[in-house]
Amino acid sequence: MTIKSYPLVLIFDQSIEYIESEEDLQESLFYLTETQTKTATCIDLEGCFSGLNGQKKAAFSYEFLTLLVQQKLVDEGQCCTAKIQITEIEQVFSLIKETV
Repeated sequence: MTIKSYPLVLIFDQSIEYIESEEDLQESLFYLTETQTKTATCIDLEGCFSGLNGQKKAAFSYEFLTLLVQQKLVDEGQCCTAKIQITEIEQVFSLIKETV
């Protein structure tokens, strides 16, 4: 894996996770299948999208990121998530960080 900096957001199979360190990343990847690992996407604080191997990937739409964040917050017991609209990457980090 070629991860250059933390924190990052990890997206796989319609799931989203906040990753603060290499240890967090290893814990999140432990239960993933090889296919999930190969298709996972990382977002860094600068808004760059890449695979776990460091290869650049196409950015996800804010609409898609909104849905992922809303679902993660619902899964964590948050309410009123329908009001959330992602318009910048920093929002993804700040909202997902609250679920750690």
